[in-house]
Amino acid sequence: MSKIIFIIFVAVVIVAAIYYEKRRGDDMSQLAKQLGFDFHPGQHRLPVELDEAGFDLFTQGPPNIRNRMHGMRGSLEITLFDFSYAATTAGEGQRSHPVADDYNNIETRNQSVVWIRSTQSLPDFDLSPRRIHRRSVASRFGLQQVTFDGNDRFNQQHILLARDGERVRALFNQALFDFLAEHPHLVIESRGQNALIYRFEKLPDPTSVPRFLDDAVGLLELFQQSAGKSLNRREN
Repeated sequence: MSKIIFIIFVAVVIVAAIYYEKRRGDDMSQLAKQLGFDFHPGQHRLPVELDEAGFDLFTQGPPNIRNRMHGMRGSLEITLFDFSYAATTAGEGQRSHPVADDYNNIETRNQSVVWIRSTQSLPDFDLSPRRIHRRSVASRFGLQQVTFDGNDRFNQQHILLARDGERVRALFNQALFDFLAEHPHLVIESRGQNALIYRFEKLPDPTSVPRFLDDAVGLLELFQQSAGKSLNRREN
């Protein structure tokens, strides 16, 4: 009897997961139409140009994405998609093979990711909330931690890693500090003309995606505005 109950339970879980995925895909499709974006349901291979950009997030699991929508906002090319991977409870995932650990300590991490491509380049950096699972992005990509004297709130809430610390430090102004204080859970990985913005283990309901997109674009634009001012100062 217990075996039959277990089989029924597994079947119910599978059916519920299929229903949830279909419902989410349908809702995201409707949202894409409202935003004027193209939508591609189901699972897809991570785009090659994104896979080769050197983002830490995609070292965590297989290069597969779901529910991809794509469009433009001004001069910014925007792609939003869901990305999932398995990881140890306090640690990281692995790209090439399944996480080797007691299955009781394995969890699935789901997040929606905004990928923004622009004509303006930013330096390589990684900004994330401090209170998260362990990450080895610094050693993996040769980044160094950057802190700000006199800004204990930022230093306590965030971890900022950069390839060129002084160049990245110059991007931060009061407008950025204020924005990040209001959005402490955002992660941004910058690689030249490409940026990823997401929240760890956060798969937003479709109704909240427009605000998430606004936050992502707003954060990137603040960095770009600061970078433009910094460039003008160097040229003058």
